[in-house]
Amino acid sequence: MWDIFDEAFLKQYLGKLYTPVIGALKIIIIVAVSIILVKVGSILIRKLFERQKTLKFNKDIKKIDTVSSLTVSVFKYAIYLIGGTAILSDVFKLKSVLAAAGVGGIAVGLGAQSLIKDVISGFFVIMEDQFSVGDLITLDGLTGTVEEIGLRVTRLRNSNGDFYIIPNGEIKKVINHVRGNKAVIVDVPIAYSTDVEKAFDAAQRTCEKVLEEFRSVIVEKPEVQGITNMGDRNMTLRIFARTLPNEQWAVERRIRRLIKDEFDRENIEFFDRDRFLFNRRAPEGGGQDG
Repeated sequence: MWDIFDEAFLKQYLGKLYTPVIGALKIIIIVAVSIILVKVGSILIRKLFERQKTLKFNKDIKKIDTVSSLTVSVFKYAIYLIGGTAILSDVFKLKSVLAAAGVGGIAVGLGAQSLIKDVISGFFVIMEDQFSVGDLITLDGLTGTVEEIGLRVTRLRNSNGDFYIIPNGEIKKVINHVRGNKAVIVDVPIAYSTDVEKAFDAAQRTCEKVLEEFRSVIVEKPEVQGITNMGDRNMTLRIFARTLPNEQWAVERRIRRLIKDEFDRENIEFFDRDRFLFNRRAPEGGGQDG
């Protein structure tokens, strides 16, 4: 492809600059072609896997996204490796070195042990199905939703929008928050002066309403478990249920809203107001001389 230039003319015109200028042009072209191939190839790969989603059940969508992300990562690193090898062999004339040492030996020689560690760890993450794209996970104290799993790094985004890039080789502990059904536990304070049966009935009505609203995501219907604690100023009434992954928070919020409405309708107190006010005023009286 370099024969389009008149080599004799360029050598005469550039003189001693001929070799470095041609070398620089080759590097620019190789880098540009590599970037274009990565961009176009990534788009085509993602479109291919998006089309596959229409042929799969919903339960496989996360797996398709994960394989798509990994395939893009492999393709990207393969193009960069080919481009880097082309630059070393054609521009810097290191064909003999590459043949003698091999690409793997050069990588180790350049101090890429951490890169190899990241890549190997990335393969194990995929092979062991530790998490998938779209899962809510915690990696060494960082919690977020998996946006991309690559050969070298995993990318998370938390609920605040912060973006985490974590080398796969640094992943020591993984907590996956979406594998298996999730528990819904709502502890409702009730005053000691409350009619317990009345409070139970209000809580049971709340459970029935929540079951009707969230039937598609509830796998174990809400139930009133009873009084689980008796504190200084109130008792604790517990409501328990199980939902599909990532659905527990919406159910918990709805239970709290409905239990408040039911208690207001039945005039059920969460705390004994007189007892609460007395406890707040007691220190003032206790400090006076008799």
